Amino acid sequence: MSDSEQSEDYIKDLKRKIKKESEKISGNKIEEGDTMRKRRNIYDFLSTAEQNSSIGTKLPSLEKLSFLRRAAYKGIIRFLFKVLRVITLNQNQFNSSVLDILRNYAGIIYDFELKASNDKTLFNTKLTESYVQLKNLESKMYYLEKNIDYLKNNIIQFNQKIDSLPAEGAVKVSGVINSKIIRKNDLDSLYVFLEDNFRGSRDEIKERLKIYLPFLEKAGVGFKDSPILDIGCGRGEWLELLKEKNLNATGIDINKIMVRTCRDMGLNVIEEDALSYLKTVKDSSMGAVTGFHIIEHYGFDYLVSLFKELFRILKPGGLVILETPNPDNILVGSCNFYLDPTHNKPLPSLLAKLLLEAHGFGNISIMNLHPNKVLSKIEDNDSINLKIFNDHFFGPQDYGIIGYKE
Repeated sequence: MSDSEQSEDYIKDLKRKIKKESEKISGNKIEEGDTMRKRRNIYDFLSTAEQNSSIGTKLPSLEKLSFLRRAAYKGIIRFLFKVLRVITLNQNQFNSSVLDILRNYAGIIYDFELKASNDKTLFNTKLTESYVQLKNLESKMYYLEKNIDYLKNNIIQFNQKIDSLPAEGAVKVSGVINSKIIRKNDLDSLYVFLEDNFRGSRDEIKERLKIYLPFLEKAGVGFKDSPILDIGCGRGEWLELLKEKNLNATGIDINKIMVRTCRDMGLNVIEEDALSYLKTVKDSSMGAVTGFHIIEHYGFDYLVSLFKELFRILKPGGLVILETPNPDNILVGSCNFYLDPTHNKPLPSLLAKLLLEAHGFGNISIMNLHPNKVLSKIEDNDSINLKIFNDHFFGPQDYGIIGYKE
């Protein structure tokens, strides 16, 4: 084998060793029983490599030899080293070049890691700032939406005031009647604003009302010969849900703004008082009558008349579905009920059941709904008193009652 071939093999072997050591450095070493990963410092490797890079420049230690042998060997070794310096000169230059490349490479990696770390810190800072800005924007959008709703209601109210003005040349309506119309419009607008703030979003209400759909399906109502009447339809979430199910339904409400909102959505709604309208409906002509958060608005005399009319207009096998705040929940009965200033009195579920029975309804069922998810129950499975406390403070905030004309 020639000297050039030996040099090439030596260089290839050296490259393999450098590559192997680099892989060890870049890899992670996991000691047994230790979950922390340890990385070798590349600069330690370069320092060790530099100490061994100069071939033929360092004499071996002869301290363990006898004096005569040491003297003899020194002369021979010095001669050999002079010869080796000539032979290994190019190899030393090559080793130095390789080390320089590795040093530069290590420096580049270090700079890159440092830059990446700084970029990550900057990114996290920007991300946090963006998150805070997003939350602030969401809060502003929420209040803007509320203000838009209020302004929209005022515009509707303004248009209704214009519509109520007499035509040119007609006899003017008295100031007393005009003031009543304006006051009614103002209250309608204010009530819609209260509803938007306290009732919940349309999607939330629609999701809650889906629980009643199986009752309609089982009774086989909602068709042309068994339509559904929704009293106090409000913003029309229930009517919208029935329309999506291709069920025949009509709503009635006295709030002009809500009626117009429903009509703009393509819903069939009549602006009239519930009892007045029911008296115009034919006997046994309705498949179902529904009313969500409406019966608590009426006085007792009105409620009795209402239940009488509901039974009259329902077809045999038809049903009534009513939902109202649950005064069994103390927070509802003592406080939340009065967030709506148009509420009359809370109706305990036993009273509502008794009134339905008194007017001929049967197969009556009560569903307790919407437990308080904001407040947490006090956990103690062994305490009966705590269970009663939890039921009355954190239990269902509403109840639904279903009765049939048998």
